[in-house]
Amino acid sequence: MMRPDPWAEIGYSSGSLTLRRVDPSHPADFFWARDADNRCALVLVVGAGVTVDDARPVLNGIKIIEAPDQDGRNAFVLVLKREEDRELFRHLCDDIVNACRDKAGDQAFLAATIRRAWKWHSLLRGGVNQRLGPQEQQGLIGELLFLERLISHLTPKAAIEAWRGPLDEPKDFVFSNRAVEVKARHLGKDAVKISSEHQLQAIEGQRLHLAVFTLAPSTADAPESISLDTLVQRVRQTAVARDQSANDGFDARLLSAGYSTDHDYSDTWWTALATSAYVIGEGFPRIEAVNLPDGVSLVTYWLGLDRCAPFEHPYEDLFRSELSQ
Repeated sequence: MMRPDPWAEIGYSSGSLTLRRVDPSHPADFFWARDADNRCALVLVVGAGVTVDDARPVLNGIKIIEAPDQDGRNAFVLVLKREEDRELFRHLCDDIVNACRDKAGDQAFLAATIRRAWKWHSLLRGGVNQRLGPQEQQGLIGELLFLERLISHLTPKAAIEAWRGPLDEPKDFVFSNRAVEVKARHLGKDAVKISSEHQLQAIEGQRLHLAVFTLAPSTADAPESISLDTLVQRVRQTAVARDQSANDGFDARLLSAGYSTDHDYSDTWWTALATSAYVIGEGFPRIEAVNLPDGVSLVTYWLGLDRCAPFEHPYEDLFRSELSQ
């Protein structure tokens, strides 16, 4: 049976938005809407001054607008750009509305909406349709191992918010006064792949570090061996044990990284043998965007770790108290 189209009953807008409440029994103020260009939209209205610190996703084919409504409250609006994506957009909207049914309070509604939108981020850009390859699995394992350690120093939500790699940002972890790029290397390979001229680019006011995990192939029955699936489960348990509400944010980052439980990663196992850390400063071997000739971009290269030895420092230094400042 075909579901009724919620936007079909909304007349074309002559103003900014034409609204129809999604469900009078829903605890949040969700509205189906059409904007001034007659595009389909979903609107969440929250109280004045209500906000959350979570980053907003950039959704393929969907525009996010945040602005006061006519009553001075805040409106969080998802606008569909392409009419041909209407059915998929309906699924996204239904998913967001349903995710908020068991929440209470405007801040919780807004946070759940943003985190649910992150879950759709990779789906809408085609990021979770394919299984991660071996190099991608290694890279994500490295980031998850760092995140797991970070959760013991910060709140789970703060640690997950600092994890920026899945959001297509140049640095994997970003804090107020430092950034950390995380790499994982196969045992026997004395180099790590740097995927852009921006990854090791210095940022004014931030110290930049490189953390490298050394992984060796293993088997499922070997002591301390991990697969991508078991590590995801372990980090999730660590985060949720401290803060149950961290689960949504963690899932959103995983989806943005291209990880989905639709794929089985139990065929590949690793043992984390060692971790090294480097401070990236003057003289560190790297390619920076500011030094590239005009017309040169999208640079990838291999960084030999033997050349980085003078810049090595204890891994634990990455988790000093100033990390959270």
